[in-house]
Amino acid sequence: MKKLIIGIMLLLVVFQVAYSEAVFAEVEYNKELFEKLAVNKNKVPHIDIPEYKRVKYENGLIVYLVEDHQLPIVEIKGYINGGRRQEVKELAGISSFMVEMMNTGTKHFNEKELANYKDINGIDFGFGVENDYLSFGGSALSTDTKELISLMAEIFKNPKFNANHFTRVKQEVYRSLAQAKTQEGSLLDMYFYKNIYNNHPYSFDDNIDLNIAALSNITPESLQSFYDKNISPSNTIFAVVGDIDTKKMEKMLQEYFNDWGMVEEEERQDSTKDKQVKEEKESKYQDIEVEIKNPLVKMERENYGKVILVNKPDATQAKIKMGYNFFDNSFENRIALTMANRVYGGGDFESRLMDNLRTEKGFVYGIYANDTYNQLGGVYYISTEVKPENTYQAIEAIKEEMTLIKSGEKKIKEGELFKIINLYNAFYPKSYKSKLNVINRVIYNVELQDRDADYINKVIEEYNHLSASKAQEVFAKYTYPKRFLTVIVGKKEDILAQFEEQGINVEVVEIK
Repeated sequence: MKKLIIGIMLLLVVFQVAYSEAVFAEVEYNKELFEKLAVNKNKVPHIDIPEYKRVKYENGLIVYLVEDHQLPIVEIKGYINGGRRQEVKELAGISSFMVEMMNTGTKHFNEKELANYKDINGIDFGFGVENDYLSFGGSALSTDTKELISLMAEIFKNPKFNANHFTRVKQEVYRSLAQAKTQEGSLLDMYFYKNIYNNHPYSFDDNIDLNIAALSNITPESLQSFYDKNISPSNTIFAVVGDIDTKKMEKMLQEYFNDWGMVEEEERQDSTKDKQVKEEKESKYQDIEVEIKNPLVKMERENYGKVILVNKPDATQAKIKMGYNFFDNSFENRIALTMANRVYGGGDFESRLMDNLRTEKGFVYGIYANDTYNQLGGVYYISTEVKPENTYQAIEAIKEEMTLIKSGEKKIKEGELFKIINLYNAFYPKSYKSKLNVINRVIYNVELQDRDADYINKVIEEYNHLSASKAQEVFAKYTYPKRFLTVIVGKKEDILAQFEEQGINVEVVEIK
């Protein structure tokens, strides 16, 4: 019942966002609506950063506290620095396995007890796994704030990896991976990212075969070891937002998290023979600094112009993903490139790729160009699907359209850029309607990216001051049509001959 109440309240909060997203989704399919939204000039938005208190506890834990008394709910969002980049090949997928175990049972709650505790107190709590961090979030009615905080502390401090549900979780992971091996989208991502990122940890999540092979190495002992090396108050940051009193919440968090990372008293007494040195230098906390791994992504020149065809005999379409290694999060021209890229392949009706491949040629229903950035190296890629007989022509049209902009033959126009900026001004703020979403982005920018707290508004300012000439300059400089690695998933008999006729070598992969 409590979860139902919370759900209704959250629906009231996010209704405007959901409605706006629904309208935005309509842009994808309704050209008249796109024109109407794009032409009417929207006001340059400003995102209000809520008042917050940043607290750093003695063990290194960082918490942002925000009061919001509109509804009687408390919400939590946060990050654990590290993510998949901390994994090794032999234990690929261990991050996801670990957080699933943590959120299913603990040392003091078995699987059934933890589920009942969440249900009785109306608590939602879950984890996410990304390349550079783990994310987590939870919510409850404000009357159950203490229960939410105590549960979160229990999950973080007292995991039990040798619990009875270990075998079941492993079986579920295996079934999920086996199912993914039959899906075209999963196969597309596997062969794309394992080539783009090679043996870098960023490739592990999409590499189904690697994850299946690594499952046998994931044991309660390896999970505990991975947890000990990667989960610590020193690399954990979260926000508590809602119907709270910041002073009381600060005290409550101190009560529940103060002993996280603390050395047991007996262990401290035996840690040194020299009592005087011990008293002067010894901390009551163990060495809780997490070593964040930084293996930079290497640019794979062998991928330039490479075509891989994954043969799936029962496929009715050809799924295509083509791209190359790109910049990391520090790329100075990221905003300009993103806006220019939306002119090229943003997915709306007036993007160059949609106009060419859908409106003119009728090859695709949708096509999207994406520039994504991680801490250690990003990727630029284009994804679409076509009828098998149009595969080669579609790929060539994609490269040709990029070349036309890059060469200056079809430069980015002010009118095109205005429509993109105008749409951003309408929809960008919709992601920041709640204080929780704003402070979550502040935490991400400040604590994980070393940016200013007001970076959200700096992004808005930057794209609104962008000129077509600057967008053209950046797109021309940082796009590489000759570097595309192209991965296709489809029926070999319907696709391969198109490339052979053009004298193009294709690496054919037979699924085992």
